[in-house]
Amino acid sequence: MGGLVRRSPVFAMTISSGKEKMKISRKILGLACVLAAMATNAEAKTYKLAHNVQPDSTAGHMLSEFVERVEEGTDGRVKIKIFANGVLGDQLDYFSQIQKGVIDLGLVNSAALENVIPAYGVVNLPYIFRTSEEYGAVMADPGVRAALFDEAGKHNFVPLGFLSSGFRSIYTTSPVANIDDLHGKKLRTMSSETYIEMLDRFGAVPTPLSFGELYSGLQQGVVDGAEGGLAGLWSAKFGEVAKYALETDQTRLTDFVVASQKFQDSLSPEDLEVVNSVFADISARSIEIADRSEAEDLQKAVDQLGVEVIQIDKEPLMKSVEPMYTEAAKDPGKAALLEAIFAIEGRQLD
Repeated sequence: MGGLVRRSPVFAMTISSGKEKMKISRKILGLACVLAAMATNAEAKTYKLAHNVQPDSTAGHMLSEFVERVEEGTDGRVKIKIFANGVLGDQLDYFSQIQKGVIDLGLVNSAALENVIPAYGVVNLPYIFRTSEEYGAVMADPGVRAALFDEAGKHNFVPLGFLSSGFRSIYTTSPVANIDDLHGKKLRTMSSETYIEMLDRFGAVPTPLSFGELYSGLQQGVVDGAEGGLAGLWSAKFGEVAKYALETDQTRLTDFVVASQKFQDSLSPEDLEVVNSVFADISARSIEIADRSEAEDLQKAVDQLGVEVIQIDKEPLMKSVEPMYTEAAKDPGKAALLEAIFAIEGRQLD
């Protein structure tokens, strides 16, 4: 019976009908995938984060980690694009844009925020923190955080938390052995009343200058040095022109990551929880990371750029700024926070 097997019309129709159903099923599945992708893309949004530090600095690395973990934790619904090195302006420039909701997030230090909320001036006081342990205890205290953060809403921004930047010291283009050698030296500082007064009491000439202009300012003699993190001697290559690092440890400038109210309102409760949780973890680790990176970068500046580290007696510097505490204690916007910090540190206000 080697002849051809003929299929009945009914059997042929059944096969044909099955094929059509498979084609339709594939089309439906494909359409569902497209709609799902469209829905995901519709939910996803890219936000702007501005900062003025180098991407390979300690803060730069921590912010990159924050962005990556937020995108992963929200399954790509919250994407954040970083604009580093001050490409969107200096801190005061992009902070005003955050308040307006034009920029979503930014790294703004306590010196800049002092111009908006006077209480931030307390954490900028020279020698308010004498050790990393004191700093950590203060910044973790709920009362201190409330004093710093509760006023933010009135000024159209929301602090996510802080990133420690390590202690700030002084570096110069000529040798300095003691406080007397600082007299008359033009030292770059930020546009902060506290920092300007501090350098003035040290006997130096405070010279506000943007961070982006500092290298050329040192090179051209516009300034004789600067106060800042000694890690910058390596990470920003200031050690190419400023060869003397004075370990004065006068302040522990705190960087805050702040967000616009618009950014916070645009997130679902679940995604906002991811953002806050990720940043809280990074914030808690930032003190140890900053201290370690500071020491490593300073050593690189010594080994590879020929920077000389100078140990200086801090007592005369501490003595010179005591009147700043007296004035802060008289200010109703600062007194309570100053007392709270001293209570945590076990200090007495003379």
